[in-house]
This record gives sequence, C-alpha cells and structure tokens, in this order.
Amino acid sequence: MKHLLLSLFILTSLYSCASTSSGVYKKSTDVTNNLINDIPHPWKEISSEGSDFALENSKSKSFFLFNSACRKYEGSNLNALTSSILSGIDDLNIIERKNVFYQEREAVEILASGRLDGVERFFKIITIQKNYCVYDYVLISTNRKNIDADVPALQTFLQRIIIK
Repeated sequence: MKHLLLSLFILTSLYSCASTSSGVYKKSTDVTNNLINDIPHPWKEISSEGSDFALENSKSKSFFLFNSACRKYEGSNLNALTSSILSGIDDLNIIERKNVFYQEREAVEILASGRLDGVERFFKIITIQKNYCVYDYVLISTNRKNIDADVPALQTFLQRIIIK
C-alpha cells in the first residue's frame, strides 16, 4: 500500500508542482468541494499528499484523486495535458479517448490501462481546462470490473467538486 500511495503521489504530481520557464504551477482556489462533507459509502477520504483531494473505496480498493494546477499564460491543449498525466504509466494502453463536456467546459475523458509501480491498473481520467488552470478527476482501480463499477461514483464526484 505504501508503494501504491507513493506511485499515486508521483502520478498526480507530474505537473501540479512542476517548475517551468515562466513559473510554478499552483493549486486552484476556484473550486467548491461539496463532496468533502458528504462522502458516499464505501468511499473514505485519505491523505492526499500531492492531490487537492483523495478518496479510497474500501470495497473495491479503487482511488479517486482530484488535482488542480494553475499557471498564468498556460497554452497547452487538453490532449497534451492528459498525455502528460499518462506519461508516468508503463505499458500504457488507451482503451477509449473522447471529447466531452463537463461543468459547461470541453473535457477529455480517457479510459486506459497500464502499470504503475509494476502493478497493472486501470484509469479513468477526465481533464478540464479553465482560466489558466487544469483540473483532473482521476479514478484508479486494480481491474476493469472495478473501474466500471466505480464510474457512477466518479460521475457523482464530478457533480460535487465544482470548478467556479
């Protein structure tokens, strides 16, 4: 478990704390987290280390991470931003990639599998960009069955963690 949490920290920190030629990324202050006081069972809050907010499903052992990274004059597109998150995953297999709308913003939604710290994982990642900030809603699970079962919870999290 310690290695998994370290791997999750590395995955979520790929750009959230990255230093660049024009500055350092910062966490967004334009988020309302209506989930924090009403976390649905069997999810529970865990130490977020590099994320804005993190949950674990005590039954499926899936993880949900919410991340924000803001930097003035950011010019990346959604596909490039999503690819930067996936760059830390070995043996990456994109199962599905589609452009969607969440919270009245264009988003990229990815379903992928790969190895994180040598262990196979499945990922559902939704990336939204707004006002020089990037927001990622990430679901990580040990198998396809669990990721599919936890997608309704991810949809709830998207409705309760609101980008202003």
